[in-house]
Amino acid sequence: MSLAIRDNLWEGVYENFAEADGDLDAFSTDIWVSKQKDRIYAALDDLNQGSFVSKDYPLPLVISMLLCEKDHISVIDFGGGMGLQYLEMIAKVPMAKDKVGYSVVDEISSIQHRPPELNQFNMLKFFSNFNDIEESNLDIIHMGSTLQYIEDWKGLLQTLNKKFKPKYFVFSDILAGNVPSFVTRQIFYEKKIPVNILNIEEFKDYMRTQFFCINYQTLFQNIILGNTILPNSLLPEKNRLSMASNLIFKRSE
Repeated sequence: MSLAIRDNLWEGVYENFAEADGDLDAFSTDIWVSKQKDRIYAALDDLNQGSFVSKDYPLPLVISMLLCEKDHISVIDFGGGMGLQYLEMIAKVPMAKDKVGYSVVDEISSIQHRPPELNQFNMLKFFSNFNDIEESNLDIIHMGSTLQYIEDWKGLLQTLNKKFKPKYFVFSDILAGNVPSFVTRQIFYEKKIPVNILNIEEFKDYMRTQFFCINYQTLFQNIILGNTILPNSLLPEKNRLSMASNLIFKRSE
């Protein structure tokens, strides 16, 4: 007998397990064991190919863990636009609203056109020049979909590291992977933007010269032009990234 197609996973409302009178041996059935084994083999393939995927920026996770250790933490979101990641952070980590000093650094055009509703958040500050930020010994510098647009990205990271001495660098949606490092152009409507695409091992080697070790690494799945794979078929095959990456580095000195 074939199984009917199900559009529901739950049925009934009961007071306890005895009243529900369910099949507690379901976790020992052949189909349960087989599905678990299939998932393990798929995960082993992902592990061997370095293709574990995240759909979210990792910044809120780092912040939530640090708030278990400290009452107040400080963050610079370099290239943070109008503060979108701040809103995501306080939605996912409610205590962060009162305990995280959050400085966004971006172009003056983004800052001047930010919605006035953002002024209600007194821990959220905006700067067009990071040299105007007086605080040092920061907890986190975050860059989300930003580093690839910086021509001298090594010089920038070195300067930020020297000035702010962060404990963590968090890179979300960075164009780095198992490809040669090269420069391409990103088509943005009628504009064409120069972009760095980095070899991920070379990038990790550079971060080690700045005394940071890799603490977390995953692919980042973003939907662009309706695709979960980066739409880069105009590039030579050896230069194509399937996805961007999320990377967390911790100071090692």
